[in-house]
Amino acid sequence: MADASNPFAAGLPTLDGGRVRLRAVRPADDADLLAVFEDPAHLRYWSHGPLDDLDAARRYREGIEANARDRALFQWAITEPADDRMIGSATLGAWNRQNRRADVGFILRPDRVGRGLASDAVRTLIRFGIDGMDLHRVEADVDPANTGSIRLLERLGFVREGYFRERWFTFGSWKDSAMYGLLAADFDG
Repeated sequence: MADASNPFAAGLPTLDGGRVRLRAVRPADDADLLAVFEDPAHLRYWSHGPLDDLDAARRYREGIEANARDRALFQWAITEPADDRMIGSATLGAWNRQNRRADVGFILRPDRVGRGLASDAVRTLIRFGIDGMDLHRVEADVDPANTGSIRLLERLGFVREGYFRERWFTFGSWKDSAMYGLLAADFDG
């Protein structure tokens, strides 16, 4: 268990799940970051558009590192332990220490979707949030059309708590948000 008063004192911790490992993103991941974030169709539910090239991936990684230093957003590389290559990303953001809550986000490379890896990554991240950050609540903001992510969240115990019309302007149009929440007491992971 990490020190909930300062769980990031030694940097972003490495977290081991049953099938995945979550670790800090590093410069050697730039090509893999590009592979995760380059396909516009795959990003249709994500909060930003695609990365265009390796230079964009490098800048994105540098932003991930800066956000972690600033405690604004914690973004892990999802890897399969056998080869340690980045296959996706999992995040905890909007950490509100006083109210003991944070948001969760996740994405996998298109060729890794549907194998249970995202479920393992999110479960591992939530367990760290509860045990290591003393979170009472974890929230998820999901495009209502993203049925795969909604099913994953619901399997982990998240409950739909709200619906916001035209909350985000992405990819040239307004998108709705379905808001999901999970209380630590309800997490069975």
